[in-house]
Amino acid sequence: MDGGSPLDQARDNFYRNHSYTLGDLEQDYRTELLRYSNDAWEAPQRAARLSAAVKRYKTYQMLCFIFDIAEESGLDFTPLVVKRVCAHLFGRQGSQKLIVDIFGRKGRENRSPDSAPSVTESTAGKYQQAADAHWQRTMKDIEKVKRDYQTAISASKKPENA
Repeated sequence: MDGGSPLDQARDNFYRNHSYTLGDLEQDYRTELLRYSNDAWEAPQRAARLSAAVKRYKTYQMLCFIFDIAEESGLDFTPLVVKRVCAHLFGRQGSQKLIVDIFGRKGRENRSPDSAPSVTESTAGKYQQAADAHWQRTMKDIEKVKRDYQTAISASKKPENA
């Protein structure tokens, strides 16, 4: 990973080590279905696991969008820039630890001029419409996975002779 720009290195790190696709979300929900039992009450733990899965997917999709706009925007995507742009575009920031792991660079000493609130707000304004469309697709994906899960749970609760 010694070649390429810092952005290329961040992208490579992200897709290699932090990928969490729709397929991963669906698999986590399927795993919960396999664990589901009408005999055991484990709703809080199951809800926590599923909520964490949804958060991972949202963060993944949010950062995918950041990488989609990265080249065109021309910003120096440091952890602070990513955090601020995400907050403007999506109303959430994601995992600080994850963002630092992906966008942080050892030995960096100076704050990026792109981290100024006026720069991140301007960038967010430029991409807001595309971000909204991306987020709507993300939320539709999540809702479909949840709906499929609820349908499967309901089917498992029906008496076999019904």
